[in-house]
Amino acid sequence: MAFRINSKLLLIFNFLFLFLLFDISKADTNFTNNKNNQIELEYLESKNELEDYIIDTGDSISLEFFPADELSGVFPVNEEGEILLPRLDETYVRGLTTFELKGLLEQRYSEFLIDPDIKVRIAVFKVIRVLARGELRNPGFLKFPPYKSGSFKLIDKEDSSEELNNSQLEIGQNTKLNNQSLDNINVKRSDENLTTISDVIRKAGGITSATDLSRIEVIRYVPIGKGGGKKRAFINLNSYLNESDPTNDIRIFDGDSLFFPKLSKGDPKQVPKSVLAGISPRFISVNLFGRVNTPGVVKLPLEASLSDAIDITGPIKPLSGQIVLIRYEKDGTVIKKNISYSARAKKGSKRNPYLKEDDLISVKNSFLGKSSGVIKDITAPFSGIYSTKKLIEDF
Repeated sequence: MAFRINSKLLLIFNFLFLFLLFDISKADTNFTNNKNNQIELEYLESKNELEDYIIDTGDSISLEFFPADELSGVFPVNEEGEILLPRLDETYVRGLTTFELKGLLEQRYSEFLIDPDIKVRIAVFKVIRVLARGELRNPGFLKFPPYKSGSFKLIDKEDSSEELNNSQLEIGQNTKLNNQSLDNINVKRSDENLTTISDVIRKAGGITSATDLSRIEVIRYVPIGKGGGKKRAFINLNSYLNESDPTNDIRIFDGDSLFFPKLSKGDPKQVPKSVLAGISPRFISVNLFGRVNTPGVVKLPLEASLSDAIDITGPIKPLSGQIVLIRYEKDGTVIKKNISYSARAKKGSKRNPYLKEDDLISVKNSFLGKSSGVIKDITAPFSGIYSTKKLIEDF
């Protein structure tokens, strides 16, 4: 009997011990793992986004010399790809990166300075020109404004050399205030945004239902120090469209070329998503003239059809004929299509096509309409003579 009681007590004790052990292990999972949540110091290191940025005309280079601070300043790159430097005069910098320029200048200035240390950075960026090709509404060459610091003004080409030197002197003095360096200059574009792939899409009029955002091809020039030529990368931007995730919305530089491939089958849900994401416009403008009730420029929702435009301008007048659509194609050619319009036709079909920005739509006269117009023109003089004769007889 005593053995049974001891066995039961032992069993209960083991059960309670296991339960307590399980509860403690469960509670441990709620504690913060301080080791895993610590941010490593490498997080603070530069991402070197501009390590492949190629210097060219339109850029302005900020140079900070140590220990010869009197040589520091901001130097614009002229049309010949040169900057005018103290003691070195004209110095050719086109095609170099800031890292390459730093190394070359430190070698050159070693003739005048003991162990020179030169900090090189872009103070003003040149205008960005990119080529956007493929399945976009308005592909072609696109131009974006430059980035510039709010700490100084961009020197105009017509400014005299004296004004340029005064401006550089003023910049140098501003950077010395409170013993601060050029690190504190906030470099940004005039609209406070970087130029990214989404900006290119927006500038090109947005995407279509057939644009493949999963394999956007980006071609970029390689600096001379890395062998020159071009490199290519493929970017998936679907996360930007579906989840508003800007991770893959990479920065675009001057000279980049982007190609947007076409889906084998269009996705009708893609365009509304792009409108909500802000990369496609909400409305387009087309011009209707001819035998419509209220001709003129009409504002329509994106991917509106011909029937939508005619609904807004009012019904087509009687004795109307074919509708002619005039449009610029993506390759720059102009097309002229005769459309046998039907209001009941499916949107996007040949008889009720989707419209694009700046389309010209002419509603022509039918044969009967033209005939009645000719008869009216012929009989108009006789009507005038008859009216005059009738007026004289009434006297």
